[in-house]
Amino acid sequence: MQITTTLEREAPPRLGKHFYQFYKGREDFFRIVTPFLLSGLRSGEAVFWVVSQAVGVLEAVESLQRSFDISRFIEKGQLLIVPAERWYLERGRFSERKVTQRLKRFVDEKMALGYTHFRGAADLAWLDGRDWSKFQSYETKIDEMIQALEAVALCAYPIQHCSLTQTKEVLEHHDSVFLSKL
Repeated sequence: MQITTTLEREAPPRLGKHFYQFYKGREDFFRIVTPFLLSGLRSGEAVFWVVSQAVGVLEAVESLQRSFDISRFIEKGQLLIVPAERWYLERGRFSERKVTQRLKRFVDEKMALGYTHFRGAADLAWLDGRDWSKFQSYETKIDEMIQALEAVALCAYPIQHCSLTQTKEVLEHHDSVFLSKL
């Protein structure tokens, strides 16, 4: 397994890449995810952000809004921010079928609007042990979709909730770690 890093401000991530981020707290999370998503918006990519209850949609919007007015991106359909519990879960459990349908619908809708490149970030603080293995299986499948679409994706895992085995699995299912300039 090769671990590479990408620093957003030094070199934009290559298309078709599936990154991971381990974070310790909110500041750590936002320091990496916010510039990652803003870069996609500035580049004209269709962007989605799946946020957990730990972060919340309002705080996610505020983190982007601090950099510049994002209302135009929302209005023209370039940006979608959605709660993780609505995106990933069905009756409180992870549903690969449901999330795959949602992702395909997002891509189809954005392509109809003229977008050809996609960027997404997901906060996985909602993920617990009950759904871990099903979600890691999904990570493998979604990697193929990311490559086919030449999309860029960032999965953010709260390190304090990951066991050593889970940490190893995250490393195995992603191309590279994504870091911000410290």
